[in-house]
Amino acid sequence: MLVTTRHGDLRTRPEIEADADFLFSLFESVKGPEMAAMPADERTKRQLLSIQFRSMTQSYRAAFPGARYDIVLLDSEPIGRLILDLSPARAHVVYVALVPEMQNRGIGTALMAAILREPRRHGAMCEAQVAIGNTPSLRLWKRLGFVERGRSETDIVLEWRAPVPPQ
Repeated sequence: MLVTTRHGDLRTRPEIEADADFLFSLFESVKGPEMAAMPADERTKRQLLSIQFRSMTQSYRAAFPGARYDIVLLDSEPIGRLILDLSPARAHVVYVALVPEMQNRGIGTALMAAILREPRRHGAMCEAQVAIGNTPSLRLWKRLGFVERGRSETDIVLEWRAPVPPQ
């Protein structure tokens, strides 16, 4: 996948072991603000983040063994992570995150629009889960045409279906 944006060329590549530090720092940038108010010292917070990161990674690998685990690049710089589980009938966006300095610049929209090309071409659906309190992500998904299909105590399940061409 290659998408040209006003900020540069956006592409993905498979994760490799050498990405571990970047992936943890990305996770920390997403989850760290949630821990800011926690009454614990920084060392304890970092240890908790490390445990959560390992747990998330192991859970995703167990639940989605055939998924694509990619690094999102802007030009050649890593700026995010994308976990995508594909089948002929659907695309499941397991996880997508961008570093904070790349958010709210249209990059997430460009990335997701590119991902939706394949399901659109095959008349397949796409689904994703978003944390209930993640308002910026919910706005993005709704702007792309996703609708709520259900919810749990913590997440909203969203679904997108390829538009049916007029007859």
